[in-house]
Amino acid sequence: MGNTVSESPAELQAQTALDNTLSLSVGELVAFACRSGDLVGELSGGPSAQEGIRAHQRLQKKRPAGSQAEYRLQETVEQDGHTVVLRGRVDILHPQPDLHRAAQLDEIKTTYVPPHKLAESARDLHWAQLKIYGFCYGLQQQFSADTPLALQMLWHNLKEKKTYPESREFRWHELETFARTALSTYLQWHRRWQAHRQAVRASARTLPFPFAEYRAGQRTLAVAAYRCLRDGGELLVEAPTGIGKTISTLFPAIKAVGETTLDQLVYLTAKNSGRQVVRETAARLHAGGLTLSVLELQARDKTCSCNLGLCSRDDAGICPRTRGFFDRLPEARRALLGRPLLTPEVIAEEADRLQLCPFALSLQMLPWADLVVCDFNYVFDPLVQMQGLRDTRLQRALLIDEAHNLSDRARAMFSAKLSRADSRRAAAACKGSHPALQRAIQSLVRALDSWVEQRRESGQQAAPPGKPEKIEKIDEKENGKTTELWITALTDGAPHKVSAAVHKVLLVVSQLWEQSQAPPEAIADWLRALFRYQTVEQLAAEHHRCITRAQHLPNRDSRWREQEIELLCLSAADYLQQAYALFHSVIAFSATLRPPSHVVRQLGLQAEAPYLALPSPFAAEQLGLFVCPFVDTRYRARQRASDTLVDMIARTYHSRPGNYLVFFPSYRFLQQVAECFAAQYPEIPLVQQASGSSDPQRSAFLDNFQSGRRSLGFAIMGGVFGEGVDYVGEQLVGTIVVGVGLPQVNEEQELLRAACEQRGENGFDAAYRYPGLTRVLQTAGRVIRSESDRGVVILADNRFADPFYRALYPQHWHPQTCNNGHALSAALDHFWNG
Repeated sequence: MGNTVSESPAELQAQTALDNTLSLSVGELVAFACRSGDLVGELSGGPSAQEGIRAHQRLQKKRPAGSQAEYRLQETVEQDGHTVVLRGRVDILHPQPDLHRAAQLDEIKTTYVPPHKLAESARDLHWAQLKIYGFCYGLQQQFSADTPLALQMLWHNLKEKKTYPESREFRWHELETFARTALSTYLQWHRRWQAHRQAVRASARTLPFPFAEYRAGQRTLAVAAYRCLRDGGELLVEAPTGIGKTISTLFPAIKAVGETTLDQLVYLTAKNSGRQVVRETAARLHAGGLTLSVLELQARDKTCSCNLGLCSRDDAGICPRTRGFFDRLPEARRALLGRPLLTPEVIAEEADRLQLCPFALSLQMLPWADLVVCDFNYVFDPLVQMQGLRDTRLQRALLIDEAHNLSDRARAMFSAKLSRADSRRAAAACKGSHPALQRAIQSLVRALDSWVEQRRESGQQAAPPGKPEKIEKIDEKENGKTTELWITALTDGAPHKVSAAVHKVLLVVSQLWEQSQAPPEAIADWLRALFRYQTVEQLAAEHHRCITRAQHLPNRDSRWREQEIELLCLSAADYLQQAYALFHSVIAFSATLRPPSHVVRQLGLQAEAPYLALPSPFAAEQLGLFVCPFVDTRYRARQRASDTLVDMIARTYHSRPGNYLVFFPSYRFLQQVAECFAAQYPEIPLVQQASGSSDPQRSAFLDNFQSGRRSLGFAIMGGVFGEGVDYVGEQLVGTIVVGVGLPQVNEEQELLRAACEQRGENGFDAAYRYPGLTRVLQTAGRVIRSESDRGVVILADNRFADPFYRALYPQHWHPQTCNNGHALSAALDHFWNG
């Protein structure tokens, strides 16, 4: 389907079947039809909702007698063949006091700067809202065309605690002309959108399954998914690799769009490869006649034109593509509506044509896409959550792919760090250009210093015995560096002076944004971290801990060279549950969701949510699974294990030369074994995953694993090569998993362990063994990806023979134990040649 820019006779005819009654808030109308000028405001680009509410309440209490606060308006307007119900609330209504004076409507807007310093586009938008309120009030009171109405903006500067009134008087016909122009703009778009939606629903109803037949387990998954999408609720699905999770969830979801009241689908995936699979699946469905519009969101740093070097900021630090953004947006919106695939490339092409910010343009298209494909953070992260999802009048479905990653990702979203060194660098970057911001950041550095001194003093005091939130102090010495660590519950004492200093910094930043100015680009990442700190602190609850670290480096001028405060989230289940409530139905699926009771708790799903475990679609003889308990990979035994592993890897490779991957628990262990292997088998080509590798380096690594090659790769378990990559056919014929994948022992994991034990769980299992098992299962799942694949998985660790792990193996695994290298060689020979 091409661009839906004009209304064809077929579209006009289709519109006659549509319901022409539209309920619309004044805010929605103004935001869509009256916005113009620059795209301004990032991070905390203005007062918070709580600050605004408090200011409104104070000013409303001061209103004169006879006036009314929160005056409700709801009027029906006939416009362009539609019946529109406009609704809203005026902050203060002053009824007409006598025949010589007009009635007056007041609108309160909170700012951090005097109104004359606000961006003109922001002032115009505020006045537009008040003028449409005036139009509605005139309808309600049956004004004649020349009836006057006084409108007053009350700009309340929170910093000065001062109100700046600005009054204008309009004749009602002026307000009517303004409001009907805005309505006409909105309704023209509404007709296009409704015509597109009708076409989508019609094509979804008749859409055939895009393959000749279902794989084993696919129909079961599709039926369960459809029922959940139709009836609402939650569904947890463990679907083994190769079952076709994407088509088995997307196809019933699209059918539900055509056959139920479902309005929009949101598909979440943690990996770029997952988005690519959705794109390919959507293209296949489009070829079958589907007209669904798919919007694929990409991270800001990979989309922003300034980051990509396609434009540069002006002298005020503003990107030129944000200047006049809303003046050019309508044309881009019309051009993109109804496009089948709104990929980052398609968005960028339209953004280049009209010189718009591509990332902002993609966000503007969110309400006008039928299927949104994006990362977890667009739904769950409090900093980047799509605000449009809070409109619960629409029915949306949430599909969560690779759900095993969600718990850790969500805990990171609700955690934050603030360091002294980064703050000092931010202050230095503001020197000369932004003196007020520099002073605010320097105050933050002093507040961090003061907090650490308080911790050092309080750390000497005895805490009540047995109290789980007691203060802990740990000294660590490494290369002459001393680290002191304090862990407290926020209820025992939050760093309030640090919080006040953070608020002061973000207040200065907000003042800059409100004046269409920008802080230095060099501190953009630091500001995002600062805003996350403020947001997390406001949301923090009993499952958060405050970790304070101080490092002392000898022979330096400053006694404390580095200080850091971390707000650590130990469980994000409650936050996830709040996000699920915005959706009609939620389906979470992955190849590794074990054990179900633990996964349900971690993901914040309802305890009664159905759990569906599907069998593998592949034959058991396609996978040779060999447990080798004669290897001890625990840290203290790794030096002795190296020679054993080198022999095991060589035996596996020589049993059937091809492409193999060996996954290690750490880079240090990987390098240790790699050195030994290269020394003993220099003839076997060996490639290694590099720490912190870039996208080109990752691509170069994967290029070694093509059909017809014989590459041996060493990689990190749980890393980019162990999840979300399809090694089909001869691209990978075997994987060796070294160790059980336990996370590294540190204070965060130990706190997580303790928190789980307080909830009645086995802390070691929840914090270490279950996450490790997920890594193992994901890694092992890389080998068999299609009906024609055949390969081997070697589990190299004596713990794999433990009953704990045996009980959690997938049903389609049939492990064979090999107690020494000779037994492994015999078993491999039998698998490949028997």
